[in-house]
Amino acid sequence: MTDPSEKLPAPNRVIHEPARLAILTVLSSCDSADFLFLEQVTALSKGNLSVQLTNLEAAGLIEIRKELIGKKTHTMVALTNLGRDEIKSYWHTMDQLRSYRVAPLKPQESF
Repeated sequence: MTDPSEKLPAPNRVIHEPARLAILTVLSSCDSADFLFLEQVTALSKGNLSVQLTNLEAAGLIEIRKELIGKKTHTMVALTNLGRDEIKSYWHTMDQLRSYRVAPLKPQESF
């Protein structure tokens, strides 16, 4: 049992947001993914996916590469080393939270 006065481990708030967590989880299972694949597997709109990718890039968790193929832009996304470390740390924190047990409270005496 854990002492109730101990502070609970806190997940990284940047990663914990559901859309960003979905993106990072997909990227953690592959070397890189293109925008259309991420859009399909996360079920995010193009606009929301774009915003979340920008947030993750600003946090240094992903790298975005854009290239022109014909007249179309092809966007590839990959985790950075920091991103891999942070998603691994996030899941470790979640494991800690799942296993967290609080010692039962002692019954209070009557007045």
